Amino acid sequence: MRRSLLSPISIFILTVFLALPERGEAESRETLSEAAGWLQSYLRIDTTNPPGNEYRGAAFLADVLHQEGIQTQLLVTPEGRTSLYARLEAKEAERTGKALLLMHHIDVVPAGPGWKHPPFDGVVEDGTLWGRGAIDVKSLGVAQLTAFIELKRSGLPLRRDVIYLAAADEESGGGRGTRWLLEHHGELFDQVGVVLNEGGLNFTAAGNLLWWGLEVGQKRPLWLRVSAKGRAGHASSLNPHSASHKLILALDRLLAMEPIYHVSDGARIYMEALAPLHGGKLGANMAQIDEVIQPDGPTKMLMPGMSSLFLDTVQVTRLEASDRINTIAKAATAEIDIRLLPDTDTEVFLGRIREALGAGVQVEVLLDAPPGSPSPFDTPLFELIKSQLSPEAPVVPAFISGFTDSRYFRQRGIPAYGFSPFVLPSTQLKGIHASDEHISLLEFDRGVQRLKKIVQTYAVLTLDGL
Repeated sequence: MRRSLLSPISIFILTVFLALPERGEAESRETLSEAAGWLQSYLRIDTTNPPGNEYRGAAFLADVLHQEGIQTQLLVTPEGRTSLYARLEAKEAERTGKALLLMHHIDVVPAGPGWKHPPFDGVVEDGTLWGRGAIDVKSLGVAQLTAFIELKRSGLPLRRDVIYLAAADEESGGGRGTRWLLEHHGELFDQVGVVLNEGGLNFTAAGNLLWWGLEVGQKRPLWLRVSAKGRAGHASSLNPHSASHKLILALDRLLAMEPIYHVSDGARIYMEALAPLHGGKLGANMAQIDEVIQPDGPTKMLMPGMSSLFLDTVQVTRLEASDRINTIAKAATAEIDIRLLPDTDTEVFLGRIREALGAGVQVEVLLDAPPGSPSPFDTPLFELIKSQLSPEAPVVPAFISGFTDSRYFRQRGIPAYGFSPFVLPSTQLKGIHASDEHISLLEFDRGVQRLKKIVQTYAVLTLDGL
């Protein structure tokens, strides 16, 4: 018999959550599916990172699971960053494979200005649910939650354990979330055989789904803080060597650095899978991607935006110096989001960065990740998803320019796949990390049904390999 997984701090967090005043009215919930009602409630919980406050979201999820008789464990860092873990166990005599891990992150990026509806009100309008996290990625978390609960309700004999994980801190790199969990509670994941996470890349055009992109590989983060120091003073004086000027000149040299294009294994796999789906020159170019991509860039036509899959990108995202227009600050800083290809040598690239910036600035690494390889796409789970989704559109192993917490599992040799069960037009995808994030309730419910079927089939079938 397993002991109760509710610790005193878990009970405290749940008590705090249940004492919070409710947002909005209940009437809209009456018109929603059960899953959509859960998503609306989840979106109304502000888990903006920083600071995260993931305990609020974790407590909500725990309450839903407890109502189904499912035990949960709240895993809390010393700083209070909270993740939720729950597990449905197969009977020992019936277990034939390792566990399936369903994971998403609780935290969301700051909402920012310019919203049609308040970002944490969960407004429903014309069949659409609005709110920060509607796509990234609370919708996936609720779809996984629903599939997990339906598996429990079904009473079907499981052939493998199924784990539900809602992690903290993904939007800031996962250091106080998935990485911390694996370092401090690694035993909870020892028998995980495969992971389903965010990162799916489904492509639509003119309202039609062209393919399902099941993410098997991704670029890696290299986040830097660059700082310069100089003489402070009044802005009326001549000070060409101020901290701000030093930093601006250094960044100008950095941005002038020549990019070097390269085809990694993950990008090659993706292009080879896409080539048969496109006729004419585009398909031929994808099929010959190693010839098309040269060190100084693509030599032939590819799809718009695809070039970022073949080079290490550098983006200056934050600048800070004086807080007054007429004051020269003694220090200036910039934060830089670099996305490295999976096989780029980090130290060699950092050497190029430092050389470009010059000796007058300091470089601090905030986040990095080791080189990695794509997950295999011949596993039972990949094949199962392919068989389930192929009647709607082809399924391809995708490579993405972003990064997710899947990398922490791949570093441990565990296959991880980014999968979105939703078919969303670009107008809705534009809300990711921007204002007016929203999702069609009809497509959300369709995606929930897709994921439920996949999870249930994988959990109860005897499958070789994992």
